[in-house]
Amino acid sequence: MKVALCGLGEIGHVHLDAIRDCAAAELVAVSDLDEHLAERAVAEDRAPVYDDIDQMLSEQEIDLLDICLPHNLHLPVALDAIGAGCHVLLEKPMAIDPASCDRITAAARSKGVRVAVSHNQAFFRPHVRLHEMIEAGELGEVHSLYARLWIGGKYRGWREDPDQSGGGLLIDAGVHRIYTMLMLGGPVSTVSAVMDSPRFEDSFVVTLGFASGGTGVIQGAYHGPEGVFDDRIEVFGSKGVGQVTGCEAFFEGDLRDVPQLRYRLDGEWRDDPATDTWDASVARSVDSLITAIAAGDDPPVGPAEGRAAVELIQAAYRSAETGAVVTLTGERS
Repeated sequence: MKVALCGLGEIGHVHLDAIRDCAAAELVAVSDLDEHLAERAVAEDRAPVYDDIDQMLSEQEIDLLDICLPHNLHLPVALDAIGAGCHVLLEKPMAIDPASCDRITAAARSKGVRVAVSHNQAFFRPHVRLHEMIEAGELGEVHSLYARLWIGGKYRGWREDPDQSGGGLLIDAGVHRIYTMLMLGGPVSTVSAVMDSPRFEDSFVVTLGFASGGTGVIQGAYHGPEGVFDDRIEVFGSKGVGQVTGCEAFFEGDLRDVPQLRYRLDGEWRDDPATDTWDASVARSVDSLITAIAAGDDPPVGPAEGRAAVELIQAAYRSAETGAVVTLTGERS
């Protein structure tokens, strides 16, 4: 697959390395507004560098465009790429609202190309192992799921601008908590939320009513002590408990020699051997998505999963704004 990448921020560089290492991919071009940054990033690849995505799409033969841009640009750039006949890989979230997700999906369907979304923590090995335990019934009937996102220090740059990000902490780093809860708990039927300032939030609490009857709580804030990053997950079932002590916590924080996955079965706590790193999960996500599309298969995380996460986030914003519980219907616009 001839793959081009647009956006060379922190996550874009991780995608770049993943494309280089992917056996199904050939890097053919990169695009970034900072042309000198792009030239330095791909000096050894000798790939053409652009500061204009439309020019790159028109001049290069591209099978798939990997989009690592501010959230508000996902829709227009994806539509341009699809219009040029390219598959697209979107860094999370798929777009800023469900209607934008639907436009991307409809355009891809009409052109016969595929859409993939990098929900990298769905590829984080402790999360995968915990999901396997739930699916196998090892924890029994799952009643409660808890996820938290405590960050000491606010993300800056375009992520501070709700017009570019689509909201605050929830739609940015919080989207990882959203799709991971969907992965572990299944479809959500109701959402309620409180936030300090909806769509510009620095703190939030989101309560999920799963279709299975279980309950999920996601709590996040920027108000932790400087240097803290806590993104652990806990699952409580009728037979046992599972705890993932973090994904990005091992990248951002100071955790050392801490088991990444622990579970309690038959009255005994055990450490699971499943371990991973944040950047490895990103690379695995990118590789899996490109490899599937190159083989002519639907990607393991596609538009349905991407839209579900965005729909839930927007439902949380509506709940925080109105004080009402929002019921998800699953309807598509």
